[in-house]
Amino acid sequence: MKSIKILSLVLALVVGLSGCSLDTEMTGAALTQDQYDKLPGTADGSVLGLYSMLYRSSSNHGYFGQKSIDIATDILSGDMAMTANAYGWFTDCEQQQCASMTAGRNSYIWSYYYTIILNANAAIRSFVALENPNDNQKAALAQCLTMRAYCYFNLAHLYSPGLTDTESKDYFLGNTGLDYLCVPVYNENSATNEKTGLVVEQQVVSTSTVYEQVISDLNWAVALFDETGFARSSKLYVDKDIANAYLAYTYLQSQNYDSAYVVAQRVIDSGNYEMIPFEKLTTTGFSDQNDPSWMWALDVTIENTTALASFWGHMDIHTYSYAFAGATKAMDDVLFASIPETDGRFNWFDPNQKCLADYKFYDKARGVKSDEIDRRWLNDLVFMRIEEMYLVAAEAAVRAGKSAEAKEVLKTFLAERDETVMATVDGMSNDELLTNIYYNWRVEMYGEGRALMTFKRFGGNKLRGNNHYYKAGEQMNAVDPSNPVLLFIIPYGEYTNNLANNELKK
Repeated sequence: MKSIKILSLVLALVVGLSGCSLDTEMTGAALTQDQYDKLPGTADGSVLGLYSMLYRSSSNHGYFGQKSIDIATDILSGDMAMTANAYGWFTDCEQQQCASMTAGRNSYIWSYYYTIILNANAAIRSFVALENPNDNQKAALAQCLTMRAYCYFNLAHLYSPGLTDTESKDYFLGNTGLDYLCVPVYNENSATNEKTGLVVEQQVVSTSTVYEQVISDLNWAVALFDETGFARSSKLYVDKDIANAYLAYTYLQSQNYDSAYVVAQRVIDSGNYEMIPFEKLTTTGFSDQNDPSWMWALDVTIENTTALASFWGHMDIHTYSYAFAGATKAMDDVLFASIPETDGRFNWFDPNQKCLADYKFYDKARGVKSDEIDRRWLNDLVFMRIEEMYLVAAEAAVRAGKSAEAKEVLKTFLAERDETVMATVDGMSNDELLTNIYYNWRVEMYGEGRALMTFKRFGGNKLRGNNHYYKAGEQMNAVDPSNPVLLFIIPYGEYTNNLANNELKK
């Protein structure tokens, strides 16, 4: 059996892990355990390389780490509209062609997550092998576990249909929902090839099995964070709150609603973060990692900015890049039409500019002329906000039959978004609660990479607005068995070269 050859960005990550130039021995497409063990540096250096992948750009200006995936999946979901076909970046998402077996973006996403996973595994094996690890090493292990879990969590919801019924069972190889065979799992115990030292190919496993790995990693990480009392020096580092947040998300996705509610509430009750208050909704610009609602973020500096190829370059007309030059992205205008004017987020979007998110994502300079716009590309990046935990807790509580708890969480959330709707929550049925929570997921998290996962979880249909340049006014189905454009398929290279997945070829 061959060793896995992840479609690779691994060599770039090795540089980040080691903080030095590559050893001449490192010539393969993946980092072996022996090579990892020879890298110089501290435990901190082991995780810094993993973090660098979050924002690493490439020669393709549509690929720049996690935020490019956030944009891509929001467009694919239909909640974000490309209002014009300009420059070509992300047109594969608007045209619903990015998830196919041969799509370049699909290969990029697969490579992005598995690169982090394989290098996290190498670090985890080394930390586990230590006889008497110190607190710094244990905290580094906890961060590696959390990063691995973050990758598998995203792979699971991208590469599975999200079905909870048997309607499409025949199409999806006899499996639906949590039984769907989605991706292979590699962990620190995966076998290695004696000759190459590379990880031996693994078979794809069910979505529920992937989530089990995520839950195991995160519980282990939380225990280590507790044991060491880890206090991060930067919001780029994951910590106990981030681990618990992904644990809550995973419980929600895997339909363990009681646990999802409890863990999400635990993050809220930590008191470490505050929701953006109503009066500041249009003043923050979502551009500063010091915002008290931001849980996980990157402080963008001269040293790490990705300039044109960046979230701001593609989303902000006040930043010198593609959006400024006409490649604008906006909220789907059907979704925008559902926002009442009593909702403070109504003012995030400009209906005179095809519902551009001009007051959610913008540079504080507010320049519109060529000599006024931001040419520094130093606005910060957010990967997670506390508002997400309120939405997870509220949704999980409803689905768990805890309507009273759900209403209390939702009212707390709406107190900072729409007091008029907040006043009606106590009279809502469970179906009405879920409808309102779904609406809040879509509006609150617009442009932050949660739309596709949310659409798959809630299911159903949606109408594409008229501000899409592609398929405007057409219906979309969360998972259409005859045309599953929202389901990422295992990339062609993995499908053909990973002999362990012969089961998929029958």
